[in-house]
Amino acid sequence: IIMGILKKTYGGAELQAQPHVWPAPLKKRMESYRDSKAAIAARAASYVPNNCTIALDAGTSILELCPYLKEREKLIIISSDVHSSAELLTAGNNKVYIMGGFLTPDGTSSGTFAKEFLNNITGIDVFLFSTDGADLEDGLSTDEAGINTLKKLYLKKAKKRIAMIDHSKFSKKAFYRMCSFSDIDVLITDSLTPPDIIEHIRRRGTKVDVVTVD
Repeated sequence: IIMGILKKTYGGAELQAQPHVWPAPLKKRMESYRDSKAAIAARAASYVPNNCTIALDAGTSILELCPYLKEREKLIIISSDVHSSAELLTAGNNKVYIMGGFLTPDGTSSGTFAKEFLNNITGIDVFLFSTDGADLEDGLSTDEAGINTLKKLYLKKAKKRIAMIDHSKFSKKAFYRMCSFSDIDVLITDSLTPPDIIEHIRRRGTKVDVVTVD
């Protein structure tokens, strides 16, 4: 191997496969509550049938979901994140559309071009998403205005809305309000989320699917 980049072969050289390098903020978030996010992602995948159109939020919970989606067939996947898109393309058995537009430092699509892309889509079967904060009174919230606007558009277009929220998010409020718990069909969370919060959300009519973590 030459400088870790080229691999010498008989009669030539070929590029050496490089490990994926995540942006520093994203890498740090991936290491937080990893067991909870992985368990939630595994459960979320069970809500996605073959041969449907799905939209994916950006973020670490969605990255945990991608390996499971690669096992599905004939999906049309609308992605707003360059890292998730790259992961999904390695399987080659589903069609992947990326939103485009302005990219945040984490590689998330935002801005006018992304909204125009989404406005040209007729419908979405399932929207899977996470959030920066979750509060019983103020609902789900995010920290970035452009991304929050896109999430609201996804929510309007999707037939089924599935929120993937680990227990840590219920102690946070982000700046921009996205929606109420009553605006989503299924909330998938982990068993470290306080039971009184889970019961309160269920009483409001939202299905809460709890996965067990140590």
